[in-house]
Amino acid sequence: MDLIEQTCRQSGFFVLCDSTLRSDPRSSNANLEGLAKISVEIVIDKANATLNFIVDLFKNVSDPVLYRSYGTCIDSYDALVERLLPEAIAALGSKDYATSRHDVATVATNVNACDEQFSEKTPFSDRNRLVHDLSLMSAGIIELLG
Repeated sequence: MDLIEQTCRQSGFFVLCDSTLRSDPRSSNANLEGLAKISVEIVIDKANATLNFIVDLFKNVSDPVLYRSYGTCIDSYDALVERLLPEAIAALGSKDYATSRHDVATVATNVNACDEQFSEKTPFSDRNRLVHDLSLMSAGIIELLG
């Protein structure tokens, strides 16, 4: 069993973790801290892509209720990509694993807050689910560091 498999078996999201980390060539030579950093960087990429997707949809929203709901999601994602996830990377670099884990886990909470704005599935529900699961997966990996 290699380090990716060992790590992913403990992340709480084995299939997602294994496929995600193996898709990044840096993972093959990374230690556990490196895998944690790569996983958070992947969350950043997916959160940025989701934010951009929501912003593009938002441009065509005319309904006032949807306008506010989309705005809430944009605010939530903006906080993730501008503050929480960069702080998680910085904390990881300084070996403050508790802060890093907390910041990454908070991503899932923010994504849930976005989802709760809508009574039905949105064009970005699947993207939200992916960012949510990746963030909890990353938090699980960081937890292994201590």
